Amino acid sequence: MTHGRKKPRMARISPNPVLLELKQATRLTPAEIAEVMKPARQCLKFVREGVSTQMQFEVLQSTMLIAEGIEHSGIVRGLADHIASALQACSAIEARAVTSGAWKQTALHFQELDALATAVDLHEFQLQQISAGELHRIVNHIKARTASTGGNVVRVSETDLALMAA
Repeated sequence: MTHGRKKPRMARISPNPVLLELKQATRLTPAEIAEVMKPARQCLKFVREGVSTQMQFEVLQSTMLIAEGIEHSGIVRGLADHIASALQACSAIEARAVTSGAWKQTALHFQELDALATAVDLHEFQLQQISAGELHRIVNHIKARTASTGGNVVRVSETDLALMAA
């Protein structure tokens, strides 16, 4: 009998904890940053050209939420106004695009395009400053927050984005 006490759990130990910590603590390489930024830049291009799908717009909006999460974490500071402007632009674009009930790409204002392009560039700067572990933690936090507020969390590959453009 345990007399109401819970059985102690064994902690999960990585086969090589030093290697795991090193991986988490290292900054992203230029190739990794380019890989992370490619979908965001591609979606920004589609939004700018007026041919984006709702999923492509949501990828761009999610990128802005991750940038906001990095700002709130305190790792990279001073970009809050630019990111807030981009998120406001996303909200305004989305409000216009779904007025009919279904997604329909809408004309964009110069201020919205400028805010989004600036925020995407600043997000790349943020990625140059943080470690892989910090980025992973922030992305997981954003996904959990989205799911807990009733939003959908979808994993989209580059192939999916390319197929959506066709």
